[in-house]
Amino acid sequence: MTTMNKRKAGGMSIAVLGILFFVYNLFVFLLGKPETPVFWLSYGFMIFAFGCQVASLFLSAKTLDAETVFFGIPLIQFSIFYFFAELFASTVFMFFQHIVDIKIPLLIQTLLLAAFMIIAIMAVAGRDAAKAAKDDVKEKVAALKGMGVDVEMLASSVQDPELRTRLKKLAESIRYSDPMTTPAIEDVEQRIHMTINELRVYCEQGDKPSALEAISRLDLMLVERNKKLMLSK
Repeated sequence: MTTMNKRKAGGMSIAVLGILFFVYNLFVFLLGKPETPVFWLSYGFMIFAFGCQVASLFLSAKTLDAETVFFGIPLIQFSIFYFFAELFASTVFMFFQHIVDIKIPLLIQTLLLAAFMIIAIMAVAGRDAAKAAKDDVKEKVAALKGMGVDVEMLASSVQDPELRTRLKKLAESIRYSDPMTTPAIEDVEQRIHMTINELRVYCEQGDKPSALEAISRLDLMLVERNKKLMLSK
C-alpha cells in the first residue's frame, strides 16, 4: 500500500470513528440519564476506548509493513475487540447505574482496559521485532546481489579472456544462489565478501594467478554457503 493510499485509508477510518463518536453521544444523552457516578465512570471508559481506536490506527500504519502481526492477529483487531467489549460493559452499567455499586464497573472496565493495553504492547513489540528481522534479511539479500554486481563489473574491466570468463561464471553463480540468508551462513558470507575485495585488488593489479586462485576459493565458498543454507531450512 502506498503512503498516499495509507493516508487516505487512515483519514477515512478517523472520519468513521468521528461519526460513531457523534452517534454514540447522541444515543447516550438522548436515551440515557446521567444521574450517578457509575454513569460518568462508564462514559469515561468508553471515551477512552474511542481514543484507543485512534491510537491503534496510527500504530498500525506506523510502518510500510502495516499488516505485520503478533500471533497472527493485527493490532487493530485487538482494539476492535476491546472497543465492543467496553461498549457492551459501559452500556450495561449505564442502564443499571442505580443498582450497581461503583466498585463493580470500575473493576470490570479496568480489567478490560488492562488486558487490552498488555496485548497491545505485546502486539507492537512483536510487530516491530518481525519488521526488524525482515529488514535485516532484505539488507543481507541486497548485499549478496551487490557482490554479484561487483564481480560483473570486474569481468567487464579485465582484458585477459580466461580471467574474464571465470569472473562471468562466478557472477552467474552468485546471481543464481539462494538469496535468502540465516545466521548459520553469516561466517561464510563474510568470507565471501572479504575474498571479493581481495579479488578486486588482484584484478586491479593485473595479478592473474592470485585472481584465479581467489575465484576458485569463492566457487567453493558459494557451494558451502548453498549447502549450509539448504540444511538450515
